[in-house]
Amino acid sequence: MPSDGHIWILGATGYVGRALSVAAMKEYPPARLITFGHRKMDARLMEESNHFVCPLNEISEGLLERYPPKKIFHCARMAGSSDRKRHTAAQKGAAANERLIQMLRKMKDSPVLIYCSGSLMYGPQTSEANEQTPLKPIGYARAYLQAEEPFLNARNERHLDARMARPAWILGPGSWFHAFFLDPAKKTGKVPYYGSGEQLMSVLSLKSCAEQLLRVADKGAPFSDQNLVCYAPLTQRDFSQILADILGLPTIRVPESALLKRHGKTVTEALCTSIPIGTLNDDWRTEWSREVSGLRTDLLELIHFDPFLRRS
Repeated sequence: MPSDGHIWILGATGYVGRALSVAAMKEYPPARLITFGHRKMDARLMEESNHFVCPLNEISEGLLERYPPKKIFHCARMAGSSDRKRHTAAQKGAAANERLIQMLRKMKDSPVLIYCSGSLMYGPQTSEANEQTPLKPIGYARAYLQAEEPFLNARNERHLDARMARPAWILGPGSWFHAFFLDPAKKTGKVPYYGSGEQLMSVLSLKSCAEQLLRVADKGAPFSDQNLVCYAPLTQRDFSQILADILGLPTIRVPESALLKRHGKTVTEALCTSIPIGTLNDDWRTEWSREVSGLRTDLLELIHFDPFLRRS
């Protein structure tokens, strides 16, 4: 075993976990990188890491003994497609996480664990939420907090150096960006914004999210949280206007009542609540903050290969 230990990535075939794994491959040799996926096969992960296909709740103590981790990146949050299914997934996730904690407590040298959470945990804010802002989860986060609680409790009791990484809205292929902004623009010829449009949102690219996650283990404070930030908060209407300018389309306001009728309370809360986030970590802010003008570049990269939007 290398003297500096192994790097584990849980949920390595998922949305954030896959991007994190690609970033980690640039820093760690395959022998040190241990990745876990579920239901998906990934040739690159199998070639460039020690890759295991198994669910979170089936990771064995034998693997901990064979590949003792120095750092664990947890991107294996169990998801659901409805409120009921999200709560069920959160219960299963909480049980799996508690099981993992109990195994880690048996290790001679406990690793640092970085859990990829989200900014919805902060709930509505009138100013930038930082790492000391009390949690008031809304939307999807109401269910998902249950899965985080075992790590929060273990951290409070100093049983495990668990660090919650709370990224802003992650801007990448698929996800919320396509479902609620790009795809509607393709269908209607207008870029939507929701509710008043004055709600503040914080966004960062998927690539930046992955790179920052890697740094939380080395530059984050022990037994604490770290917000993952990029651009200064902007209103959703301004976000939509930037996208509209790129596409050469107008914007359109979608009333909160229409969003509620079509998608329900959980989605409406997520899209219509003002949750600007910042960080108390001055070094982090200096290293990762970018001018909002860079958001246009990120958006251009996302839509560049979409045939509907390709310019001549």
